[in-house]
Amino acid sequence: MKIALFTDTFAPLVDGVVTSTVNLAKNLADRGNKIYIIAPNFNKKFKEFKYHNIKVKRIYSLPAFFYSGYRFTYPFSFKILKYLKKEKVELIHFQTPVILGLQAILISKILKLPLVGTFHTFFTNADYLKHIKMDYKSVENMAWFYARAYYNKCDLVTCPSEQTKKELLKHGFKKQIKVISNGIDLRIFKNSKYVYTKKKYNKDSKCLLFVGRVAHEKNLKYLIDCFKLVSKKLPEIKLLIVGDGPQMGELKEKIKSSGISNKVILARAIEHEKLIKSSIFKDSSLFITASVTETQGITLLEAQANGLICVGINAGGIKDLIKNGYNGYLVENGDKQKFADRVIKLLKDKKLYVKMKKNTLKEIKKHKIEKVVDSWEEEYSRLINLFKNKSKVYHEEHIPPRKSF
Repeated sequence: MKIALFTDTFAPLVDGVVTSTVNLAKNLADRGNKIYIIAPNFNKKFKEFKYHNIKVKRIYSLPAFFYSGYRFTYPFSFKILKYLKKEKVELIHFQTPVILGLQAILISKILKLPLVGTFHTFFTNADYLKHIKMDYKSVENMAWFYARAYYNKCDLVTCPSEQTKKELLKHGFKKQIKVISNGIDLRIFKNSKYVYTKKKYNKDSKCLLFVGRVAHEKNLKYLIDCFKLVSKKLPEIKLLIVGDGPQMGELKEKIKSSGISNKVILARAIEHEKLIKSSIFKDSSLFITASVTETQGITLLEAQANGLICVGINAGGIKDLIKNGYNGYLVENGDKQKFADRVIKLLKDKKLYVKMKKNTLKEIKKHKIEKVVDSWEEEYSRLINLFKNKSKVYHEEHIPPRKSF
């Protein structure tokens, strides 16, 4: 199959959508499919993503005013239209409902190709709207109207968790919605640098881990409050935060004012290929997150793939990955003391820890990338064949009868 993936966020950026897009593209390509990634260009020099059976086409872009690192492209490109037509692309799939998502919609209509849209991010949530200082209920409603305008143009909408699907149906999404996990390739992790990483970050003490964007939607100030409660009972514990983003300055101030600067390690952003080979996951004791905006959570999948027990907030797609009391703990938003107590319980109760780690490794197998790509190929093939049959029927119905001589 020949598939075009449109995404407003791609390498060299580091985030969940980028990781999900790359994982999908690479694993489809490994099966002989031809993948065309349409993404913004960057003014700075960077190493272009390269992989067999994958071609990346960049579009001129400008910095987005609302989110550091993100780019705006032109709303339409005849060059991309001609290119995809020439390559005989069979299906278009957009990963982000921004300007390149709009291009995906327009080009799919012009070329009469099936269109798939994946809902990766609850950008409708107030924590995302804080970036443009418009975190009001009325604006949330407008954001959902905007989302419906994009995704109701699709022939298939996908999302990575059942909880996300429920939210989409609740907010008026009309098209067919299928849940397909972001998936995780259990073969990609290398832990040979364990000793070096432990020396660099852990300094022979137990370490809690968070990986993700340093941004409003990750609720990191809340996480710092929870960690401070943990450190009062377990003063030797450290917190390692891997990531960067627009709220890094605010996060540093929060850590300083909380009096725990010597207990929090800021590792900044680490390129994904380096992160999965860094042994950081293996070197950590637990993965913790206070985000309430996850549709699933790539970093949670990666943590669980390494046997890390996770503690998170009982909200969003995280509820599909953490089974409370089985492979981790879910805590109601606002109960910081209980969050801290759950972390402390896991660190103190060795028998419970071993049991939950075993359950974690068992549960993550449900998200193996091989099963996920099977689902994608099945859906892509179904839509492509459906459109080909429609085109054939239309053609046959509109052929004028032959004249007899």
